Amino acid sequence: MSDSPSCPLCEGRQTLVVSNRDRDGRALSNRLCTSCGLVFIDPQPTRAELDQWYAQSYRLDYKGVIEPRPRHVLRAGRVALDRLTRIRPLLTGHPRALDVGCGGGEMLYLLTHLGGARAEGLEPNEGYARHARERLGLPVHQGFVERSREITGGYDLITIHHVLEHLAQPRMAMDILSDWLRPGGHLVVEVPNVEATCQAPAHTFHRAHLTTWGLPTLERLGLQSGLRPVSAQVSADGGNIEVVFTRDERFRLPAPDLADHTAGYATQVGEILRGHTPARHYLSAAALRRLGSRWRAQVGERLDARRLREPRMILDALVKAARASRWPAPAPVPAPDNPTGAAPR
Repeated sequence: MSDSPSCPLCEGRQTLVVSNRDRDGRALSNRLCTSCGLVFIDPQPTRAELDQWYAQSYRLDYKGVIEPRPRHVLRAGRVALDRLTRIRPLLTGHPRALDVGCGGGEMLYLLTHLGGARAEGLEPNEGYARHARERLGLPVHQGFVERSREITGGYDLITIHHVLEHLAQPRMAMDILSDWLRPGGHLVVEVPNVEATCQAPAHTFHRAHLTTWGLPTLERLGLQSGLRPVSAQVSADGGNIEVVFTRDERFRLPAPDLADHTAGYATQVGEILRGHTPARHYLSAAALRRLGSRWRAQVGERLDARRLREPRMILDALVKAARASRWPAPAPVPAPDNPTGAAPR
């Protein structure tokens, strides 16, 4: 145990180093806060480094492209459809919605064309934001949560999938997201699960993931911003967690209760990380099933994407299939308040 920079969640300074390598084998120190159980990178990149990387290089480094290819659109669209299905009860009454870190716009497109939401997006990457605007005709702001002047709030629904772990100041970001919600509005957050054992141990930590969360730490983050958790779930393979929060003006937990929410969680996380060994992972049947499932999915994606090719055609096909199977067409969306049809501010 050693002193380190303060924990991004609880500001504690007692930590344990739980990993010295990222999933590509490069040097990367991840520390476990022994007070709350959050895992975070030390040292963290500077703000200038993060801004430049996410605006220009992240998608190129991560996927090897400046704009998504058809198979990327199809994969992201299918994932977005699953996410949209889970939050379907939140889509009544044509909610005003914001998708934070909207990528190529797949979730945003489905929110609009399937969910009937009056939706817009926020995306830091220039190429992906341009793709969403120009190829899909979506209202997307290019920028960052902490410094977006175009977003003024008043949303009924905000979705933020696999973005929070990339942010250097998650507490500030959660405060801002809470402020952007109207009272009674909902925030849906999905992040990788620190307790996950579906991936190989060496693949647990990514240099782009500045923090790694579990359900108790993610819920505590929302609680610290005055957001009340209303539901929480872990994905079938254990790899991701999702929490739905609501902005309740009457709700605020005192500091001792916040600490109690994650009491003992660091011990649990430490035991899981130590027990997730290469031998235990690679000798498990689950690892072989996951490998086979991913291979089949990738082959199918390439074939389907080759048949459809255009991003809008791919997403329209998903919308059509969803409506045919389980999702009725939404009622007409009310005319926007601004007659120009510009993205709401």
